[in-house]
Amino acid sequence: MKTPLLSVQTRILVAFVSLTLISIAVVTWQGYRSARAALTEAAERELVGLEQAKSEQVATIFTTTRRQVTALSGVPLFVEAARDLRSAYREISGGPVTPAMKEAVEQFYLRDFDPALARRSAIAPPPGAFIPRNAGALYLQYHYVVPAGAAYDGAGVLASTTDAGPYAAALSRHSRQLRGALDRLGIDSIALVDPETMEVFYSYRQSTLLGTSLRDGPYAESNLAAMVRSLRETKDVDDYRVSDFEAWRPSLGSPMAWVGSPVFDGPKIIAVMVQRFRLQPIAQALSDGGKWTGLGKSGEVYLLGGDGTMRTDSRFLLQDRAAFLETLRHSTLTTRTAETVERLNTTILTVPVRHAAAQAALRGESGVMELDDYRGVPVFMAYGPVDLDSVRWAVIAKIDRGEAMAPLTAYLQRMLATAVVLAFLASLASLLLASVLTRPITALVSAAQEVSAGRLDVQVPLHRIHEYRKLGEAFNAMVKSLGASRSALDRKIEENEQLLDSLLPASGAAQVRGGAGDRPQAFADVTVAYIRLVGLEALSQKTGEEASMTLLSDLVAAFDEAADQHGVEKVRTIGSSYLAASGLSVERPDHTARMVEFAREVVRIVGRFNTDRQAHLTAEIGINTGPVIAGLVGRRRFIYDLWGDTVKIAREIESGGKTSILVTRAVYDRVNDSVPFGPPVRHALRGAGTLELYPVQFEVAAAA
Repeated sequence: MKTPLLSVQTRILVAFVSLTLISIAVVTWQGYRSARAALTEAAERELVGLEQAKSEQVATIFTTTRRQVTALSGVPLFVEAARDLRSAYREISGGPVTPAMKEAVEQFYLRDFDPALARRSAIAPPPGAFIPRNAGALYLQYHYVVPAGAAYDGAGVLASTTDAGPYAAALSRHSRQLRGALDRLGIDSIALVDPETMEVFYSYRQSTLLGTSLRDGPYAESNLAAMVRSLRETKDVDDYRVSDFEAWRPSLGSPMAWVGSPVFDGPKIIAVMVQRFRLQPIAQALSDGGKWTGLGKSGEVYLLGGDGTMRTDSRFLLQDRAAFLETLRHSTLTTRTAETVERLNTTILTVPVRHAAAQAALRGESGVMELDDYRGVPVFMAYGPVDLDSVRWAVIAKIDRGEAMAPLTAYLQRMLATAVVLAFLASLASLLLASVLTRPITALVSAAQEVSAGRLDVQVPLHRIHEYRKLGEAFNAMVKSLGASRSALDRKIEENEQLLDSLLPASGAAQVRGGAGDRPQAFADVTVAYIRLVGLEALSQKTGEEASMTLLSDLVAAFDEAADQHGVEKVRTIGSSYLAASGLSVERPDHTARMVEFAREVVRIVGRFNTDRQAHLTAEIGINTGPVIAGLVGRRRFIYDLWGDTVKIAREIESGGKTSILVTRAVYDRVNDSVPFGPPVRHALRGAGTLELYPVQFEVAAAA
């Protein structure tokens, strides 16, 4: 098959436009490469600087906390307090714990602590799993934790109104000085652990950690316990350890990390002091106080733990929680992760970060990558480790690639606009040049395009050149022939449309026109009426089959006219039955009231028919409202029908041959304030059991 030759006008147009577009494409590509390289370099340089600065800030915060706890552990005030409190604790830990005390502690956990912890935990622990077993813990928690109530929810400084023993005496000697020193330093949580027994004999706050054993108690497997074990036999006064963050159960799963240092009384270690490593200063440092300076609208810096989960909250969770949760649901993270973040309202210890940059940083490497972040969004990312002796974290600084490349996108848009304008100018120049040479052909092509667009009254002027004249005459004759054929086709289509609208409801006709004739449609709220004419057989015997069919046709025509007046659609007629619907093709808020009024009009029509023809027809009308299924039945010769319980119930409503309008409770509830009803009756309907139906009152004379 030969390829059609291009016209002269087309050749000129293609040449001009191609040359223009190729030139623009070359310039655009060179500019794109340079701009992308410059933007990428700038973004990476900015991110690397942020990552390094933030890593230093995290290390500084840790160093400050470490120096603070190592300094405190050597202050005489704390040494003396540790000595006295440990001695008092050892004294009470050997004393008796009454059954009442034990019962009170157990009930506190079962009724208060465990339910609160279950609400905040990704996996709820077994009830009673954190009840302490050693006597010292039961004693202290009975006097100091249970009376405080929600001791896990920001309880006050350790105090008791019930303890009168040696521990309370030791606490009273040191409590004021300890509180003053810690408040001045801004420290809100320290604990003292006996290095020999691994029991927590002092907690600044009233916490469920108090008195428990880190050797075999409920928190023996925690990071805190591991840190204390590593310090219990140290010989270095300035020794310290840091634990990674964990979901701290005494604070209902809130993320906690600890810094610990030994407390020496002379040459002997008498306690391990642990201080909470606070997240807030780190979060404030990484986010620049929530301003995210230098990171635009989509950048953030976050801390990553050695287990590959976040140690600070995501910027997107803090700024737009709903949008962030929606993004997580569509990311590569599991549904369970998204649900956990939604329930706990934090990404700390809940969102895993497994990309290559995170893994490299946790191996101690630094660098820049372009990859998808934990949201599944392409980003530029700088990464690096933060080594805190026994713990390694990673600092990740990133920004969405879309925002970083926004100037490049704007550049491409400008170049595209330029290309469009220049292509238009090139086209205009080529058209002007070609029109001089191809004006007769251009006129014919223009006329042909108008014909293809639907205009069949186009005539081209006849040129003086013989060949062009012959071509013009043939074209004009063809257009006239097409116009005549189009008129005949339009008349036939109009006839078919009218026939289709007369045979089917609007929704059924739309199905046929849309080519979805065999696909049922569901309608949530439609009112249907099933009309059964009783007595037609007797009329047929009296007037004959042909006459009775004529009378039935007149009666159905009257029903159709009434349906149009009341906004009701006829679905189908089968024999002496008439199925109608309202709210099917057109949504009508009052479709139920319209159907009831239509039914009353049907009763009047049947009454007038009986009076005029001396007939004795009765109309049994059942009305129901609810969901239906509608569609065409058959392929070549089809009918439109409705299905569903709504239609089935309306069809099964009968009144024993009496003219009646019976409606279901759903219909009654909608129109009882505007339609008169008689007392309800109970009818046994086939396949639906016994239902309560409501008769609509109508004029007796009209019903005949």
